[in-house]
Amino acid sequence: MILVNVYELDAETSFSALRFLYNLLGQRPLEHGISHRRMPSFSEHLQFVQGRPFRYWYLIEEPNAFDWSWIGAIEVLPSNEFGIHLRKGMQDQGFGRKAVELFLSTHEPLPAIPAVRNGHWLANVAPANEGAIAFFQALGFHKIQETFQLD
Repeated sequence: MILVNVYELDAETSFSALRFLYNLLGQRPLEHGISHRRMPSFSEHLQFVQGRPFRYWYLIEEPNAFDWSWIGAIEVLPSNEFGIHLRKGMQDQGFGRKAVELFLSTHEPLPAIPAVRNGHWLANVAPANEGAIAFFQALGFHKIQETFQLD
């Protein structure tokens, strides 16, 4: 397994990657999302990616994953928060654990800044995403807060 930097792809691979990431986003139930309430258009998605919104953004590549080598993505914010998303059919096969363990073994969180950033890796999970909650707990993560939004 390797992590492929989305921001360093060549032009030929970039469009395929953008399409993959868009399709991956479309596979996620809206109730599992935290930052969006509707599926963006592909044009909106392209603008989002061009804005380089993440500290790191990786495609998860698994050469032994049947018919497709990209099986998901990891997004990392400057706040040390990260998320992982696997395409349908790739969950519950150990790929997520392997990808997170690879990421954690090759990256350090940024130092803490009081009232700004925790000095540890954090995973934000929508409360309806019970599978992700169990996944991160199995990796040793524990709940440190609950966040509430006013609409």
